Amino acid sequence: MTKQTNNYRHFIPALDLSIERNTGRVPADSKFHMVHKGSVIASYKTKKQAEEKFYQIVKESGYKPEPIPGNLIKADESNERYLRSKDLFWAEGPKYKSKGGPGR
Repeated sequence: MTKQTNNYRHFIPALDLSIERNTGRVPADSKFHMVHKGSVIASYKTKKQAEEKFYQIVKESGYKPEPIPGNLIKADESNERYLRSKDLFWAEGPKYKSKGGPGR
């Protein structure tokens, strides 16, 4: 079995908490390291183990992500309207196609 050398980082800036693998802040041993305020506080063989502890710490901290700004929501609504109109065009368009004779 070959060693994985992929870099990985999952970071929450507000808590200064991250899971890292093979980055400049943690040893290059292919383990997933939990880093809090610049110090490695735990190491795990699997990403799943690291994420379980990570989300436990996040939950205990009471951290809530900031809400999405209103202008991003409006952009999503605009995209939805565009996609609906496009779907309607392609659903209804063939009905209005001109009838042609031979060779058309």
